[in-house]
Amino acid sequence: MIGNDIIDLKLANIQSNWQRKGFLQKLFTAEEQKFISNAVDSEFNLWLLWSMKEAVYKSVQRKYKLNRFFDPKQFGCKVFQLYNDEARGAVCFKNEFFETTSIYSSAKVHTYAANTEFTFVSESENTRFRFLAKISEQLEIPLESLNISKNKQGIPFLTYGGDNLQIPFSLSHHGRYSAYAFSLNLS
Repeated sequence: MIGNDIIDLKLANIQSNWQRKGFLQKLFTAEEQKFISNAVDSEFNLWLLWSMKEAVYKSVQRKYKLNRFFDPKQFGCKVFQLYNDEARGAVCFKNEFFETTSIYSSAKVHTYAANTEFTFVSESENTRFRFLAKISEQLEIPLESLNISKNKQGIPFLTYGGDNLQIPFSLSHHGRYSAYAFSLNLS
């Protein structure tokens, strides 16, 4: 189980009209709306929670091989610790809790869930290549034989010479940022 999400806060500010009527009510639980509304920086809290929901959505979609769906209120977020550049929290999905870690700055929020062995955040557009290069390095296999495909649920999987390597991973991008997370712990 693994998932990550990254948000370019500048782009989110430009693209989103999050203060319009009904926006928060559609995407967030009553408790989450209170967390957002009572914050000094409401917009930041909104994107922190959204990033947590997205990271766990990707995790559970992969874990349970779910078809894509959009129901953000199924993912209830709770932030336990909020530091200067990191937040720890949990997301509940169907009575199952997933711990999350969010690393943030004034420019971006990156959240990952689960037993992530490696996490990488890049400001370049080529995270996919960097991810494949890291796998090549870790497994000591040729980069040119690695490929990313998607299954019928749209969940990406990694192949080597056509064989599924069964390595859970998550790719994310938004605006100026992209990120990957993966685990070599297959247990």
